[in-house]
Amino acid sequence: MLIIYTCIFFLGASLASFLNATTYRVDNKYKYPDIIKSGSHCEKCKHQLTWWELFPIFGYMLIKGKCTSCGDKVNPYYPLSEFFLASSFLLWYLNNVPWYMWIILLFLFVFSYHDIKYKAIPKTLVHIFLGISILFFLLFSFDIVNIYIPIITTAVLILMNLFKKSFGVGDILLLLGSGILLTSYQYISMFILSISIALLYSLIWIAIKKIDIKKAKVPMVPFFTISFVISTIYGEQIFNFLLKYLSIW
Repeated sequence: MLIIYTCIFFLGASLASFLNATTYRVDNKYKYPDIIKSGSHCEKCKHQLTWWELFPIFGYMLIKGKCTSCGDKVNPYYPLSEFFLASSFLLWYLNNVPWYMWIILLFLFVFSYHDIKYKAIPKTLVHIFLGISILFFLLFSFDIVNIYIPIITTAVLILMNLFKKSFGVGDILLLLGSGILLTSYQYISMFILSISIALLYSLIWIAIKKIDIKKAKVPMVPFFTISFVISTIYGEQIFNFLLKYLSIW
């Protein structure tokens, strides 16, 4: 079983590495077949990376987070994102999460990359994601009861945006697309958890950088993604904990 677990872990890490590289090349206008065939390189000195430098997670550790040619620092997002997707795959495999949810996670992973780097997500890709989510809902998880809360939340957030922009339209659509595939308990847990983690991150970031809270822009999609993974497995327990906590107060 250890071999299987290791394979699942590194499948997630390898997919993360592939998606990061492909998204970078698409954003930088690589043409076919270069978008597939071009070797990965240092963004500063163009040093072609060796296989061991490219090895997911451990490659970053071996080069100590710096290019072996020019010494430029490698963005820690890459090993952290690889570890996240690898851990998510292993956790979901151990808990028998349906295969179509893994596809949704890969979409959210790509959206997280864009949101962190550009504070925006591609509109066309969001529409494709929403279409696929609806298709998966109709084919695999059709339960009308579970779509009420995501739809109501979407409507409320859109109305709130008319007075003061709190979420981007893309963020709202991602919440809707991922939410219709969850149970009501899971969706509520995901929403509350993502807001809580984002708020904690914001407070820490503001304290470290000493910036005005009004100027702090937080990419929400990574927190949606983390909360989606957690709530898919532990959503009901989190919901019950929140109910118990509120009843105490």
